[in-house]
Amino acid sequence: MHLMIETERPRAWREAVLIVNTRSRRGRKLYAHAKVALANHGVALSATYPVRDPGRLPEIVQGVVARGPVLVIVGGGDGTISSIVDYFVGSTATLAILPLGTANSFARTLTIPIDVEGAADALVNGTVAAVDLGCIDGDLFANAASIGISAAIGRSRPHQLKRYLGRFGYLIAAARMLATFKPFACRLTHEGRMVLDVAQAVDVLIANGPYHGGMLVADEADVESRDIVIRIIKGSSRWALVSGWLRIWLHLPLGPHRLDVVRTKAVTLTTDPIRYVSIDGEVVTKTPVHVSVARRALRVIVPATFVERSTPHPSEGNIRAGMLASNDGREDPVSA
Repeated sequence: MHLMIETERPRAWREAVLIVNTRSRRGRKLYAHAKVALANHGVALSATYPVRDPGRLPEIVQGVVARGPVLVIVGGGDGTISSIVDYFVGSTATLAILPLGTANSFARTLTIPIDVEGAADALVNGTVAAVDLGCIDGDLFANAASIGISAAIGRSRPHQLKRYLGRFGYLIAAARMLATFKPFACRLTHEGRMVLDVAQAVDVLIANGPYHGGMLVADEADVESRDIVIRIIKGSSRWALVSGWLRIWLHLPLGPHRLDVVRTKAVTLTTDPIRYVSIDGEVVTKTPVHVSVARRALRVIVPATFVERSTPHPSEGNIRAGMLASNDGREDPVSA
C-alpha cells in the first residue's frame, strides 16, 4: 500500500480561504492568531469567515468549494470537519485543517500538529494526500462513529462542559450516563448474510482513523486502508465498558473474549434495542445503519513526514481475516 501524493503546494493554488468555527473549543480564542500565523508563513488569504453558528458552516464551505481549485483552510474540531467533508468529494478544492477542537482526532491521525503555528507550518510545507472517508447511510464522515455511551453523551449535549473543561467534560457526562447504561445486542450483516452476532455489546466504534476522543484506540484503522474498522467491546454490564475503556486508555490489549474487530468495505449494522449513532461527536441517526468506506475521497494537506501506519498488534481482540465469497464466486466487500 502506497500513500497517494499529489503535487500541489499551498502557494500554487488560485486562492486560499480561512473558515473557522469560532464556537469550537479553541476557535474563538485562536481565530486572530490563526490569521497571523498563516500570514507569517506566506499564505495570502482571499477571504476569512469567523463562523459563530456551526449550522452555517456547510453552506459557507459549499459556496467556497464551488469556486474551483481553491485551498480551504478549516479551523475546528472533528465535528466541524465531518460536517463539511461531503462538499470536497469530486471537487477540485483541497482541505487544510487547523485543529481547534477538543479532541482533534482526525488531525492526530494525519499527524497534523495540534498547535496553530505547527499546523500552519505543516500546511505550507506539506503535501496533498487522498485519504478515505467513512460513510453511514450516505453521510460521509472523517474520523469515527460510535454507538453506546459516546452517543448517549452526545445526546446530553455537554457543549458548555466541553467548551470550558475540554475532554474532562466528557468524563463528567460519561459518569452521569453510566447510571442507566445497559448492554445491547449488535449484529453485522452483508447482503442478508451474518458477518458477526454479538449478544451483549457495551460499545461499538466505527473507525476510519485510529484516534477517538483524542486517544489512540483503534490501531487497526487507517485512512489509507480502503476499508472501515468496526470494534465491538463485549460485556454483560456497564463495568465491562468501564474496564474496557480503562485498558484502552492504559494501552493494554483486550482479548477476543472482550473485543471483536471487523474490517469491511460495506456492512449493515443493527442493534437490539435501537441505539443512537454519534458521528464525530454529533448524534445524527439511529440503528440500523449501512456502513461503508469512500476510498480516496478527500484531498487534504498532510505534513511532509506523514507516513503509513504500522500493522496492528496481532493479539488485540478478535480480528477476523479473509473475504466472504458470494454465491457467484465473486468476493464481497467484507473482510472480518
